[in-house]
Amino acid sequence: MKTLIYIFFFLSFANIGWAQQKDTAFPVINGKTSFGIKAGFTQSDLYGIDKKALSANGQTTPLNGFHVAITANSMIGKYIWLKHELYFTQKGAGLTLSDSLNGNYKSVLKTYYLDLFPVNITFHFKGFQIYAGPYVSVLTDAEIRKKDNAGNFYSDRSIFGGGNNFETKSKFLQKMDFGFNAGIEYEFNFGLNIGVKFVRGFAELIQYANSHTFGDSKLSYDLHNTSLNISLGYSLRAHKTPKK
Repeated sequence: MKTLIYIFFFLSFANIGWAQQKDTAFPVINGKTSFGIKAGFTQSDLYGIDKKALSANGQTTPLNGFHVAITANSMIGKYIWLKHELYFTQKGAGLTLSDSLNGNYKSVLKTYYLDLFPVNITFHFKGFQIYAGPYVSVLTDAEIRKKDNAGNFYSDRSIFGGGNNFETKSKFLQKMDFGFNAGIEYEFNFGLNIGVKFVRGFAELIQYANSHTFGDSKLSYDLHNTSLNISLGYSLRAHKTPKK
């Protein structure tokens, strides 16, 4: 986790040397790089053909969550910028679980990720930003809502796994995810910004899938993260030097 944070700040500052001194309406520090914060709504789900690995009926439903983030934008040309972001995001999906005592019942998988978007290529024009790039994530926690023998709900964190994982009897989530993101954002002259980001993961979410079920010959499960983020943020700006 610390390594991801160091990479974020390294990439943010590495591009300052390429930046140009411009008198621009976009909020900047020293005319080169701007920093900011954002937070908002995340709607996430799972996609892939193997949803039955987690959900008894083979179906999932979107989960409403949240995200908070720190951001940096580096100008390398008049219209081309580099965007760097570090998110803490709640993701997951609605599931259907089943056991002999409770039958089928509605449940939810909640996961918490630290998402690093190291370099998004950004087209910037009059406050509008359109961007795309890769991401990598670290799973920081996870839980599934389950019922006990008396039918009472409780949070089961065993899906997160631990040092004593017994892979032949349980399913555990991968600790790393990666994929791509694309989004659009609008920045007002006073620093407020609003944006929408689509995120699609490529990593298979279940760890050591071939050993979870006795007699299962599958080497992996086709099950991945996807999410839509709607954000409200603010970019820090330096005071402009009046023209002489």
